[in-house]
Amino acid sequence: MGTILYRTEGEGKSAAMQYAFSSYFRCRDCGAAGPWKIADNWRVFALALAAAATGSDKRIVAATPVLFDGTTHQSPAMGEEHLLHLIQKDPRNAFLHTRLGNLLRGSGEGARAVEWYEQALALDPGDIEARYNLFCFAIDDSDGPAALQLTRLLVHHLLDGRRTNKDDLTKGIAYSAAETLRQLPLDIRAEFLVPPEAAAETPDGIFIRTLLEQCGEEADILHDAADRLLNGQPVPAQTLVPSAEMEIDDEDDEPALDLVPSLREVVKQKGLDARNLSVALEMDDRGYIYVQDRHLVYLTDGEETAVWHVPSLRALFRGNKSPPPDIDHYPPEYAGYFFSMEKHVLAVCEAQGDRTDQEMEPIYSALRRWPDGKSFLGPTHDSLWQAAALTLGTHVLSPAEFQAIMSRLERSVRSWALRPISRNYVHYLRKNLL
Repeated sequence: MGTILYRTEGEGKSAAMQYAFSSYFRCRDCGAAGPWKIADNWRVFALALAAAATGSDKRIVAATPVLFDGTTHQSPAMGEEHLLHLIQKDPRNAFLHTRLGNLLRGSGEGARAVEWYEQALALDPGDIEARYNLFCFAIDDSDGPAALQLTRLLVHHLLDGRRTNKDDLTKGIAYSAAETLRQLPLDIRAEFLVPPEAAAETPDGIFIRTLLEQCGEEADILHDAADRLLNGQPVPAQTLVPSAEMEIDDEDDEPALDLVPSLREVVKQKGLDARNLSVALEMDDRGYIYVQDRHLVYLTDGEETAVWHVPSLRALFRGNKSPPPDIDHYPPEYAGYFFSMEKHVLAVCEAQGDRTDQEMEPIYSALRRWPDGKSFLGPTHDSLWQAAALTLGTHVLSPAEFQAIMSRLERSVRSWALRPISRNYVHYLRKNLL
């Protein structure tokens, strides 16, 4: 029977207690839907009074089951028969099919509900309510292939302006869909986080990918996503994309070179081109990266090489400028700093093999929290420490700015990470940075 629903009809001495049931059942002998008579009426009546007084017994609650047309029925099976009668009179009405799907879903008949939702969509592919419920079933059942297809279709139809018959319901579906997308299982997230070629990416794909990549206050992200779904806007006002996607197209956006005195002296003595400097990786006789002393930074401009001695990263900080409030949005004036770090990540990977997301995240975290902490994360950490030194040695960055840049890179890796092992961050850099 599930939960017993009770209500009082009439007033005074003529008042009568009426009961209904939340679970789906029929007569075992004849298959009848009802109506049903309570065998131990006084016992159930006592339970109803106790529930009304204390509210502690969740098996019996004061409620009236009402269908969309205002009719009430004692059991879901009786409601089903009413809806089947309406569908018989109007068999191509997708709305009625969805109503029956909702009734069956709410009474624990999930498999049968799916059948009616699918019939509704066969009649009206843009039935948002039916599509949303199928989407939720696929997520709950961990049905990866179905979830992938249904996610895209749900977002597609919402962006395309499809609505339910109630504004509040449509808004609720949009918000709930965004919330569910933010909590997608990792294997499904991975399918959406690597975009196809720009020309082939669809609006629904753009919406899902950018939503999964966004950082900030969760409530703000969800409200913005719901609004965009309802207004047909796949891209946020300020797109939050992985840092590799930022390009420096305008020379005015490229950070100005401003070498620290010690680096300026090395560049002058060796005749290096300061605009093309990068860290030259040290290799052992087996072909592995080997940094004997990270404070000795080997530099190259593609033709000449030199050694630059760096006592500490903190000694390279300059000024007290605060990072921009939109650092999560990769402001164009900071794109060069992200590029300076991430091009060295790819250089390490070319020499040593692709680094995992699980390795890169703690390295960025260590550079953010302890810029000059001991090297305990291996040669990749040492190499990126040197890349950070070159970034600081060629550009004026305050401690707060450096920390914000490392923090953003750390979060970027985290958004790509899939447990136990993944290399999505590096794969994305290689696709978009080279």
